[in-house]
Parts: sequence; structure tokens; C-alpha cells
Amino acid sequence: MPTAEQLVASNVTLVTLPEVFARVKQVVDDPRATTIDLARVISADPGVSARILKLINSAFWGFSGRIDSLARAVSLLGMLHVHDLVLATAVVGTFQRIRPELMDVARFWRGSIFRSLAATALARHGQLVDLGRVFTEALLSDLGHLIIYLKAPKLAAQALEQTRATPWQLAEAERALIGCDYAEVGGTLTDCWQLPQCFGEAIRCQNEPRKAQAHALEASLLNIAGMLDLLRSSSLDSPTLLAHIDPFAWETTGLDPACAAQILAEAKDGLSATALLFGVPNES
Repeated sequence: MPTAEQLVASNVTLVTLPEVFARVKQVVDDPRATTIDLARVISADPGVSARILKLINSAFWGFSGRIDSLARAVSLLGMLHVHDLVLATAVVGTFQRIRPELMDVARFWRGSIFRSLAATALARHGQLVDLGRVFTEALLSDLGHLIIYLKAPKLAAQALEQTRATPWQLAEAERALIGCDYAEVGGTLTDCWQLPQCFGEAIRCQNEPRKAQAHALEASLLNIAGMLDLLRSSSLDSPTLLAHIDPFAWETTGLDPACAAQILAEAKDGLSATALLFGVPNES
């Protein structure tokens, strides 16, 4: 059975991010770089530039007044925040071109965007962590499934079918059938991209957030957001699914489980508009 590292390595040509993100990362990692340097690098890619400005001016971010330049956006949000938004747009743009067998890619991205909105709403509700970072971590949290469906589509579909009535057991079924699960693969992928450690740890440990150690808070947000996405997309009843959110996640975030209905509604309300900002079609 393949390891997560072997699955990711076998898809190296498919998981290489656009050059614009490599340049952005280089600027952000340079202690001598300025916000003007970052804005200049992003401006060299008109598509990414336009999408970043659309995201920042969306109702989701809640800025008063229109932000009409990347220089102002970087100044307001900070370099790390803009780095994460460029990462988010780069990943969606790159992976939307991949068409795994037996997978509805548009539906996949709608789910990922819903997780982003849910995780961010949870973080905002509890005044917990940087919203931009958790938005991007949640957007990438299910990315391992794209790799698994590319390399082992029939086994991935079998795991999904086996757990249709118990979707919280999907990772366990994937480990038994494939040798690794989507969280392991997703965490390994972000490590290969040399993203900050918090990405890999939060994504890898999303199903067992207590294992994330220093990044247990972010993993906990992903744990709750993932279960809320199941509640949105499945026919299972709310009490059954919410009961399978890791109690450690509620404890670590300090949030009351009673907030789940409000978070679910907020994320649903923002899903269509945010999906369109990423170029993801909504369900007809």
C-alpha cells in the first residue's frame, strides 16, 4: 500500500503551483522585502490580481470602502494575509483543471469553500485566530481527496460507499483500503509546497486535533468545519453528525456546540457568492 508521501510524489507534475505563488512566497520570506515589492509581484499576474481584489472587496471581509489597488490591499491586510489569499486562488485555479475519474470537481470545490467559510465564521465568532490563515487552511483541508481520486479512484469510491451512512469513518476506511487517508495526503502536499508548518499540522490532524500540538486550535476549527460540511451535504440528521465532532475541538476553541446552527447558516449564506469569486460554478 502506498504512503501519503508516495502518492504526492507520484503527482509532482500536477501539484506544482503557478509561478506567481513561488514569487510571492520568495518575497514574503525575504526580511528586506516591502509591501510594495509584494504588490508588484502579484500585479505581474492580471488574473490573480483581479481575483485577490474581488475577494478583498467581497462582503466576506467586511471592509468599508472599496480597495482598488494591490498596494493598499497589502498595506491593510499585511503580507502574510495576502500570501495566503494568493495561495488560495492559485490552488483553486490549478486544481480546477484536474478531472479525476469518479469525482465531481465543482462539487468538491464548493465543499472546500464552505469549509473555509465555516472555519472562518467559527474563528470570528470566538475571536480566535487570524481569519485569512484559517480560511486558506480550511480551503486546502480536503485537497488530499483530489490526489487520492487521481491515483486510486476505485478504492476511494469504495471507501466513500462503505461509509455513506457513517461518513465520520471515511479516513479510517481509506487507511484500510488505500494505506493512507485524505488528511495525511493533504498535509504531506502542503509540506511539499514548503508552506508554514501550521498548514501541514492542522490539515494532517483535522480528524484528531489533539495530535496537532501547537496547532491544535486550527485543527479543531477544521474538525468542526468538516463536520458542518457533512451536515450541509448529506441527508443525515444534525444530532447524529454533530455528536461526532471531536469534543476536544469544542474544548480547545472554547465555543459552545449550540453555535453550530448559526455557523452553518452563515457559511451557507456566503457560499454562492464566494464560489463565484473563485470561478467555481454553483449547483444548477
